[in-house]
Amino acid sequence: MLSKILKSLMDGKGVSATALCKACNIPKSTLSTYLSGKKESYSPDHLGSLSSYFSVTTDYLLFGEESDSALLNTLPTEGVFEGWLRVKIERAIPVKKGNKN
Repeated sequence: MLSKILKSLMDGKGVSATALCKACNIPKSTLSTYLSGKKESYSPDHLGSLSSYFSVTTDYLLFGEESDSALLNTLPTEGVFEGWLRVKIERAIPVKKGNKN
């Protein structure tokens, strides 16, 4: 899975293997095995460098899926309130079945 995703990210960004190796401090031979799909285990440091370079999570690199927390960061937001806000919850009252109030 990593090889397909990595190739796609490289194509999308227009980066060569040589440039990627330099930017992420990964040996060319290592990147070559990643791209060939022959490698089954990956260096956490290399995965971290690659995910930072492409601005994706390591989950995405390895599995093609973003984690839920990463997806939350992509939601559009709007600044509605600027300043301090204090919220105090004294007690939560459970709603009983059959009770609409």
